[in-house]
Amino acid sequence: MAATCFENLKKVSDLDNGKLWGKTLYGPTMFVNMQSRNLIANQQNKDNSLEQRGKLFFGQLPDDLVIANTAINYCGEIWTCVMWNDSRNLLSNTQLLIHESWHQIQNEIGIPAYISYNQHLDEAEGELLLKLELNILNDLLQNDSNDLTDGLHDAMIVRKYRQAMFPNGNENQFECHEGMAEYTAIKLLPLNSDDEAIKKKLAAAAIMKGLDNVGFGNSFAYLTGPAYGLLLDELVSDWRSSIRSGKNIPDIISTLVVVPEAIDKNIIDTISERYELTEYLNKERIRLEARDKEDAELRARFSESTWLVIPNKNINFKFNPNERLVAYDSIGVIYKTMQLKGEFGTIDVKNGIIRANDWSCFIIPYTEKNCDAKITLNSAYLIDTVDDKTFSIRKNNQS
Repeated sequence: MAATCFENLKKVSDLDNGKLWGKTLYGPTMFVNMQSRNLIANQQNKDNSLEQRGKLFFGQLPDDLVIANTAINYCGEIWTCVMWNDSRNLLSNTQLLIHESWHQIQNEIGIPAYISYNQHLDEAEGELLLKLELNILNDLLQNDSNDLTDGLHDAMIVRKYRQAMFPNGNENQFECHEGMAEYTAIKLLPLNSDDEAIKKKLAAAAIMKGLDNVGFGNSFAYLTGPAYGLLLDELVSDWRSSIRSGKNIPDIISTLVVVPEAIDKNIIDTISERYELTEYLNKERIRLEARDKEDAELRARFSESTWLVIPNKNINFKFNPNERLVAYDSIGVIYKTMQLKGEFGTIDVKNGIIRANDWSCFIIPYTEKNCDAKITLNSAYLIDTVDDKTFSIRKNNQS
């Protein structure tokens, strides 16, 4: 299966031949087993340490690298890394490989990587406005009779209103990072037909499924990126070159439609009514307000406990992008699950971890008698008391 997936990826890359982004996608690529860390690669690494068997190369990923679907620096080279999953079929594997291969080349094509600072999309008002935008995009993808510019105009009004309400996010930048990767995955996906209508239906289906996501702060761009990309393909032939030059999706759409400077709630309500979404959004509001009470309970886990503070010094981490982010005062945001790997060892969090807003540290609720996280320290490290409120991980001076 791995060999066939690599062959599929190469066919996709050869067929595109750099037309989409100016560079071919195929490069150093590996599947990694989460439990054993065994890897299967499409080529030898720079250390020449992999065992070749036919056209494949076998080895083990070093312990200091977190296993995730991403682009990683391995042996002094950027590799596409995908976690092996027996339940994925060939098409799903190919889509994921295309997505991650785009991340492998994104620096070379001039598109910076971004971490999402969009926890407002996991709060009631931000999520409601995002769902309004997503429903507009779904309507445009599924109904060819609709005027694209009118629909994009409505979507941009909703986005501009939301971003004015939450000005500290980086939706547009993160959309260029993750959204363009997922757009590329759908755009180049090898189907029985090259009909763009099929790919628009795939993007629409992803939106319909994604509307039930638990969280959007890290995942919204996987839905909006393909949608806007496929729609812009019909309107602006060279829009991707604008992305490469530093523009974002709203910048490009602003050349097609004029969004008013002043937008009030009455305009948003009118758009909701136009797409027959008022009742749906009202029901969602009731549900989300109840969810906000659960967020308060999660915050209480931290406010009522002492903390283990882990400085972010060369830490590798991974998380589920579909989980919600919960803001914690002005300190940072709470992820429900995360894995940290560093010189100290490994920490697997299952019930809440704060990532500081400035990325200086991670924080988990901790007492000497109780901790929900699984902490596996290397022999040279121990957990020590800092003061009556905090603990830290330090090297054992006796080791």
